[in-house]
Amino acid sequence: MAGPIVASVRAGVVALLVTQIMGVTALAGMPRADPVVDPEIRALVRVGRARVLVTLQVAETSDPAQRADAIGRAQDAVLARLPSTHASVVRRYESIPMLALEIDATALRALETMTDVVAGVKLDRAVKPQ
Repeated sequence: MAGPIVASVRAGVVALLVTQIMGVTALAGMPRADPVVDPEIRALVRVGRARVLVTLQVAETSDPAQRADAIGRAQDAVLARLPSTHASVVRRYESIPMLALEIDATALRALETMTDVVAGVKLDRAVKPQ
């Protein structure tokens, strides 16, 4: 019984991650603009902290090892520039250019200045099985 539910959740997560990756790929050849920030995040960080998914700008490569290395370097760059008391790591991903964080308003402002490495910041929402 748990099998179909787990498969549905897994499919939903994969669909979300593919959508995130495609958004980064679409930005790859374009001039770097301010990161796209989910409007709900601003309201949440005004009163506390929010869990977010940070989409990173990483060059495309067909070599999985090079891609994982580039993702790790991008994650390290973001974390090095974030004020440590204003953000905490929820999860680092190895194969997708994302970083899950819990942030406050100060950290959000810092992320918005990282136009060289941050493509977007979205609210980390639970995915319901369909």
